Amino acid sequence: MSFDLLALQTTHLGALFLLLIAALWHRYAANRRSFTAYTKRENNKGVVPLTFPYIFPLLGSLPVAYLWNPRAFVLSRNNFFQSLHPARVKVLTQEFYVVRGPENVKALFKNSWACTSIPFVKFALEYAFGLPAKASSLYTKDDSGDGHVPHPGSVVEARNRIDYNVFQCLVRFLEGKGLQPFFNRFSHNITQQLHSLHDRIGSEWGYHEDLMKVVGNETTVSIVNALCGPHLLKLNPHFLQDYWDFDRNLQTYLQGIPWFLAPRAYAVRKWVLKAVQVWQQHARDHFDESAINADGDDEFWGSSFFRERQEIFLRMDGFDHAAIASEDFGAIWAARNSVTAASWAIFDIYRDPELLVRVRAEVDTCAIKDADGLIRFDIDQLLRLPVLQAVYAETLRLRMHFYIIRMSDRAEINIRDWIIPRQKVIVTPTTVAHMDSEAWSTGLKNEHPVDQFWAGRFLKYPSKSNTQLGDPTFSTKELEGSWIPYGGGPRQCPGRHFAKRQILLTTALMVSLFDCEIIKDGKDMKEDFTLKGFGSGVSHPAGKIPMRIRRRQNAEDAH
Repeated sequence: MSFDLLALQTTHLGALFLLLIAALWHRYAANRRSFTAYTKRENNKGVVPLTFPYIFPLLGSLPVAYLWNPRAFVLSRNNFFQSLHPARVKVLTQEFYVVRGPENVKALFKNSWACTSIPFVKFALEYAFGLPAKASSLYTKDDSGDGHVPHPGSVVEARNRIDYNVFQCLVRFLEGKGLQPFFNRFSHNITQQLHSLHDRIGSEWGYHEDLMKVVGNETTVSIVNALCGPHLLKLNPHFLQDYWDFDRNLQTYLQGIPWFLAPRAYAVRKWVLKAVQVWQQHARDHFDESAINADGDDEFWGSSFFRERQEIFLRMDGFDHAAIASEDFGAIWAARNSVTAASWAIFDIYRDPELLVRVRAEVDTCAIKDADGLIRFDIDQLLRLPVLQAVYAETLRLRMHFYIIRMSDRAEINIRDWIIPRQKVIVTPTTVAHMDSEAWSTGLKNEHPVDQFWAGRFLKYPSKSNTQLGDPTFSTKELEGSWIPYGGGPRQCPGRHFAKRQILLTTALMVSLFDCEIIKDGKDMKEDFTLKGFGSGVSHPAGKIPMRIRRRQNAEDAH
């Protein structure tokens, strides 16, 4: 009897389970139909985006598949990142809104004056860069907004307006009077670095195990010296290696993995922060006003940018030298996107002989040798070269994988009449925009799919047939909302002007000075789309890119 009763109970539980699954599926199907109808509606005035359908109430749209292949997940036609219209997404107890599509993205950027990114800046500084709690609490308290005039009702003192003060300092340096001196220093440094490499490399082919490391190291040294002066690297010989080790562990920090599960990663972070503190203590000990040059820079702090930040932060509550080091290393680390992008651009040029010929034909026309025998370029001329610019733009389209995150602040956000309520998180993945086959040219016969490098996406030819006749022109204006490597709106990346110049100049110098042959195993190198490598900005390769390199054989004839 007891056995029969147990069997009966088991049967009833099984039936209840199947009934529950059927009910959940019925609910999901009904929500799916409603959501599909919502995506087809034309009058959206005042409509709050619907919730993306999910099956299990407590889990919501939990992105389990993201853990195995994040890029494949965000590009899957069946998930919330591909919703044609803004959609509310529920994951466990959290919710956010997804915005995709050129017109929706443009509307988001247009209205992002009503958004804030403070919570996400605070998160990154705490988790990735180790900003101490006392200093990071200023971000929590800062309700003054990002305008010159604080929000009405804000009681934050002017000196503690951390978001506004830090961003304005960045703008002055990267969009104002600081940009040209900074780029001039970089131009001098990278020219010296690559000519030194040229002198060390013979006229015969030599093997190097990784193109990305060769280009990345030379470029990183040049940027760090241009930013910080010579003493950061002189005082900390291992900084370059630690910088890139930190970068490869970024997702470890952002995911909140505890230190005892990743001791090496956290040791690397400790080393880079200590290096910044050692350099800045040296600057405090040796700097005096007489060291400042005509551009406002000096040998010890490097650019005036870091001197100014010292003054800004030390006036704020909760900031000491360790906290400043976290903030300043974050600013130094941010150069990694343009460095890695330059390496990818050079890789894609050298593995395509036809493209190499075209790029060299352009840059050779504006390369000159100075009295010391160094090849130099006028950056204004480089900025007018269509094929070189197309390589730059296509590199960022294909390789930039980042989440543009905003939060509606004191007002709701209107996105083409859809209304996103205030204090809600909005997410726009660059990968989704950059891989939208409906927004991007794929060639006359679709011979250039969006997941492959093709500089022609950014080139226009006089011929109506779009064949490669006549001189091409370059422009990204028609691609607003689709090409978004720097975000958009009032908080568009202020480093975009330097990044473009850095990538163009580094690429022009490399193709002018060197012949490179990507060894077979590296020609089809894929990006690192694992959870560790995806979503932090410009991607890394999945492995090393072996190459052979020599001095350019016809360089003398070209110049």
